[in-house]
Amino acid sequence: MIGIVLAAGVGKRLKPLTESRPKVLMPVAGKPVIYYPLKMLSLLNVNDVYVVVSYMREAVEDVVKRLGDELLLNIHFVAQEKELGTAHAVKVAIEKVLDYAIVVYGDLYIDSEVVAKALKPAVVKGLNVLTAVEVPDVTKYGKLVVSGNSVLKIVEKPSEGGGGLANAGIYAIRASTLNILNEVRPSVRGEYELTDIVEMASSRGEEFKYVVIGSEHWQDIGYPWDLLKANKMALEKLRQRVVLGDVDVHTTIKGMVYVDYGAMVKGCSYVEGPVYIGREAVIGPNAYIRPYTTIMNKARIGFSVEAKESIVMENTHAEHLTYIGDSIIAENVNLGAGTLLANLRFDEANVKIYVEGKKIDSGRRKFGAVIGSHVKTGVNVSIMPGVKIGSYSVIYPGVTVYKDVPPKTVVTKDWL
Repeated sequence: MIGIVLAAGVGKRLKPLTESRPKVLMPVAGKPVIYYPLKMLSLLNVNDVYVVVSYMREAVEDVVKRLGDELLLNIHFVAQEKELGTAHAVKVAIEKVLDYAIVVYGDLYIDSEVVAKALKPAVVKGLNVLTAVEVPDVTKYGKLVVSGNSVLKIVEKPSEGGGGLANAGIYAIRASTLNILNEVRPSVRGEYELTDIVEMASSRGEEFKYVVIGSEHWQDIGYPWDLLKANKMALEKLRQRVVLGDVDVHTTIKGMVYVDYGAMVKGCSYVEGPVYIGREAVIGPNAYIRPYTTIMNKARIGFSVEAKESIVMENTHAEHLTYIGDSIIAENVNLGAGTLLANLRFDEANVKIYVEGKKIDSGRRKFGAVIGSHVKTGVNVSIMPGVKIGSYSVIYPGVTVYKDVPPKTVVTKDWL
């Protein structure tokens, strides 16, 4: 038995975050999201894992090698030179070795223990099986068409809405069934889709069974707000307070908070869990870290800075008088004193965001900014809800940003 992890995608809908890192390395409660599928494979006693890479492959390989050592997995990397779809990615992997395989998308947040437990009975029997999750609107996913406990086919993004079972992106597939991949033809999008194998196998008597996992244990990472949701789900699973770093005696910590080695929480700060604070991060003095916030390694959240339900990535600094609300900030960003990331519209309607040229409802009443890497803001900058700032951009002091900023842009009042 082998594992196959699909980690080649760019993650265009996550821009500007993916301008500097692939989506499988997005942080979720202090871990790259690909950690959770890898842990599931470890719990299923998979030894050899083939990770399909393409976009920023060196970064993926560096992180996944270390995760493999941590989880006692033998990691092998397979390059997908052209990103021609999920079926093509799996085909590239099985050209190295063909065996009963657990195939999982690398950009899924899952509760590894729960999913492994659900899959294990079918895996032990060597069955074809895929995971499903009950969703309120199947038009956003691949819908399972089932008969009894068997899957007949998967319909991608059906036009008919309503609740139903969605493909969760985790399969166990027999070697004989994997051979059918050679017959998969391009979809209307011009890609080879792994979902096609289900109907083809069913017509040949190699049917797929399915198991259902709760939606509270699964989240695909397609859009920035999905990343915030996954981070919240993961942090909710913190069951004990862990303080490995240095916390000042005059700091207040409430609830489940993880403070990693070398981190420092200075006096008069208030940390309200669940919260993750990474290695060598510095919090305070007099900072307020609110629930469902992840502060990554070597980030600095300084004097009178408030962060609420946000992700702040490595080496990002917000040193003075800043508000970070329901936002995602990439690595190596510097927020000048008085920078405010607003998260609520005056009319309190859901925040909408432009993604690949289309305005999309985030489904969130509160959603702040998405800021790419190496961005700098001057003093007293305000960024309105749902605005995206491209990597390496500079926002001049006193500017209020109402619209998205492309990468490497200098924003003055005249630019707006």
